[in-house]
Amino acid sequence: MLREFLISVASVVGVMLIALGIIALAYYVSPERLMIGALVPHKPNPMPPILGGIALVIGIALVCVARTRD
Repeated sequence: MLREFLISVASVVGVMLIALGIIALAYYVSPERLMIGALVPHKPNPMPPILGGIALVIGIALVCVARTRD
C-alpha cells in the first residue's frame, strides 16, 4: 500500500517538474525577448534556463520510473 502511494506521488511530482521545466524554457525563449531583447533592458530571468532543463529531465525520469514500477 505504501509502495503504490509513493509511486503515485513520484508520478505527480514528475508531471509537476515537467510542467515547470517547460514553462521555464518557454519563458526564456519567448518571442518578446527575441525581438526586443537587444533594444530594451529586460528584467532578469527568475529561473535560469539550465534549471528548467534539469527540472524537465528529472520530471521525465520520475514519470518513467513510476511507470515501470507500476
